[in-house]
Amino acid sequence: MSISGIANSAANAANGSSSGTKEKSALGDLSDNYETFLTLLTSQLQNQDPLQPTDTAEFTKQLVQYSQVEQSIKTNDKLDGVISAINNGQPNQALGYMGRTVEIQSNGISLQDGKAHLTVSTDSPASSAVFEITDAKTGKVLRTIELSKFAGTQDVNWDGKDSSGKQLEDGTYKGVAKVKGIDGKDMSPQVMSFGRVTGVDLTAGEPYLMLGTLPITMNNVLSIKQ
Repeated sequence: MSISGIANSAANAANGSSSGTKEKSALGDLSDNYETFLTLLTSQLQNQDPLQPTDTAEFTKQLVQYSQVEQSIKTNDKLDGVISAINNGQPNQALGYMGRTVEIQSNGISLQDGKAHLTVSTDSPASSAVFEITDAKTGKVLRTIELSKFAGTQDVNWDGKDSSGKQLEDGTYKGVAKVKGIDGKDMSPQVMSFGRVTGVDLTAGEPYLMLGTLPITMNNVLSIKQ
């Protein structure tokens, strides 16, 4: 391998590192390459043509490159440490949501204690507007609630009953706002869902807040209420 090839190999090792194990491997590769680099450099200096000496600027450039690669690896290592510290603090943050009501932008509905609260927002008046509540697994429509045709944000309070008046079990359902504008075209209303955090699931790569049986990430939380 040429001297420049060894330098490029070391740079690639730094760019490819993304974890503590890879950082150690990259530093080890860099050290091995550096020893080879010095051996080749010494041999090349000893056997160079006195009438056409090797450009010392190129050697200096490659030495500087090695230094930059080493600093890059150490910087990546420190960033991994910061990310790890943040992730390790997530469980404690998630537990702080316990018992609180959170607002999320989602079509998922958490029916808790036989009721659920949502909001639907539109930018312009509608010619028709309904909110359909469906079974999250089968997609069967369980209840259709009439919405106001005026523009703005309106509350949707579901009593947990289906269209026949039967009280449904607490659990996860799906809500879809079907709204048509004055021109007859479908609109895309914004649906916000509310639910009380009843548990925290720590079995996945990141904590999930449980709104009854509805799992959400902390990134989806828009507001918190007592």
